[in-house]
Amino acid sequence: MQVALCVLCVVLCINGGFSSPLKSAQSREKLASVDDVNILMYGVLQFSESLHHIYQSTEAKLARVTQAISRTESDVRRLGQDTEEAAQTECQIKEKLQLIQAQMEGLQVQAQENRGTITRVEQEEAALKKKLTTLEENLNSSVPGKIKDTTLKNITILKDLMKWTEEQKLKLEIQNQQLAELQKRNVV
Repeated sequence: MQVALCVLCVVLCINGGFSSPLKSAQSREKLASVDDVNILMYGVLQFSESLHHIYQSTEAKLARVTQAISRTESDVRRLGQDTEEAAQTECQIKEKLQLIQAQMEGLQVQAQENRGTITRVEQEEAALKKKLTTLEENLNSSVPGKIKDTTLKNITILKDLMKWTEEQKLKLEIQNQQLAELQKRNVV
């Protein structure tokens, strides 16, 4: 609309529409031809169309830039959230790693205790076997009937005790194997 008004003003100025009656007689000699006015009008129309096209393309470009900015902002927010989640996950992993390390230390202490117990049980078993052998030898060589019966009972008790000791030793070895497997799992 403004462009059309500008064109109308230009045409009136050229035709002398704003001039006074006294000047109109003088300016009639200098009036532009219709072809010149048409060419001028065509140029003004082309110029206004170009301006309108530039305005629309600029508006479209601004809309695209605005969309790109909003996408970038959402990407930045999402990246920030991902970073926070990664930091939280890292803290959780560190805590679990410390817990596993503490468990490993506890398992190692328990394994050492079990090894000490197995060694002590083996020593006791060896001592019991030695005593049993000594008692059997003493019994066979010199003890009369009643003492011999008591000694035989003691020997039976000692043999049962040795069996029990052997069973405990096997249980401890199984526990050590299980403990070693748990340590291997935790290391992996």
